[in-house]
Amino acid sequence: MPLAPRLGPADWVRLLLAALAGAGGLFLLQLLLLRTLLEPQLIRESELRITRSVRLVEGVLRSMPSEELPPGVIARHQLPAEDTPPRPAGRFDTRVIEALRRNQGLEREFRRDRPPLQDPWGGHWIRLQREAGERDVWLYQPERLTSLSVWFLPILRSVAIVSGLLLGIALFLRNQVEVPFRRVVAAIPDTDFPPLALLPERGIAPLRLLTLRINRLLERINAGTAERRLLLRGLAHDLAAPQSRLLLQIEQLRDRLEGPPRAMADAALEEVRRLVLLSDQLTFLASGDQPASACECVALDDFCARLAASYPHPERIRLAVPRLLLRLDLVGLERSLCNLIDNALEYGRPPLLLSAGLQRQCLWIRLDDHGPGLMSPTQITMPTPPRSNDRQRSRHQGLGLQLVERYCRSQGGRLVLARSPAGGLRAEMQLNPTADNPIVLHES
Repeated sequence: MPLAPRLGPADWVRLLLAALAGAGGLFLLQLLLLRTLLEPQLIRESELRITRSVRLVEGVLRSMPSEELPPGVIARHQLPAEDTPPRPAGRFDTRVIEALRRNQGLEREFRRDRPPLQDPWGGHWIRLQREAGERDVWLYQPERLTSLSVWFLPILRSVAIVSGLLLGIALFLRNQVEVPFRRVVAAIPDTDFPPLALLPERGIAPLRLLTLRINRLLERINAGTAERRLLLRGLAHDLAAPQSRLLLQIEQLRDRLEGPPRAMADAALEEVRRLVLLSDQLTFLASGDQPASACECVALDDFCARLAASYPHPERIRLAVPRLLLRLDLVGLERSLCNLIDNALEYGRPPLLLSAGLQRQCLWIRLDDHGPGLMSPTQITMPTPPRSNDRQRSRHQGLGLQLVERYCRSQGGRLVLARSPAGGLRAEMQLNPTADNPIVLHES
């Protein structure tokens, strides 16, 4: 999967969702606090203020006309825009009206002020109680700032939204940058003995790109170490046979000699024994850095790409393998895939398609050839392995597929043979996770 050193589209989407979630969360928290803690006090304060103003003005109007009310008291006989239907009362207004009727026994008609507002903060027009035949008087009750209603200012809502945005961004940076980076630092191998464990490829795109390149470097180190071990093992194996023959021949020659020639044979025998000790040390070096467990960490896409490139004409093998970090028996996997590819090349027809994927946490690796080949799924059997060397894959005689089947069983799965959609053979390795080995460590 190509990655850019900048944030990818998915990262921007996660950042936007985190910011919106933070803003929405703080806004809802503020709204909840207002409704549960402050709104009852605001209703009580509005109830007392309106009751006091209405009863006072109604008492004054019994002795003087509304035109002679003192300055600051706004009373009119006709409302602005009275010809338009009134707006329905909101939730807060409804609760105030119910509190006035229930607690104060005050039932008056309320109407919300309309633009142009009589007061910058808005207010209510209240129809006062008059004697029969007298003109209606509407008293204006503003919603001015008090010690409690200041919490409803739009600026504080804006502060809550901005704070939520910053909180969401901070959580995004922590979850997508800080935590993955700490995991990467903690997972960096602190040892000189391969195979080195691969790093988790999580977080934002630049961090995933960094861990991807580090993992490929670690894979090259592991592959180079495996090749070195194989070379040392081969040298130790190739030296063992001539050394054994040389020891036997010198011992036989020594028994036939006397005097100084025998002493020379003894010296030669001692030198050969020293060579044997050196070969033993070479064998120890070849196996000294082997892992205690057969399971190793590997990136499946890089592993399959290297495996396909090791064949002549690698263009005959096409890959459709996702980026998966696995922990399994790497030697057994390589041997199994080589057997399947060799079978497909010998009995089928290229190009071959090597694919992989996950199904309910189970890993499947599939090889399809484009036949028609000489064998069909019903003709393939898995007989008892012959005594000949199983490394000679030019004539499989069913042994290669049996090794693949055995490997799949060791990983809790099975080998499934079926007809490929292209007309050839489909061999699918199904590997199941266990309690000790989840197989799939991470999916990019």
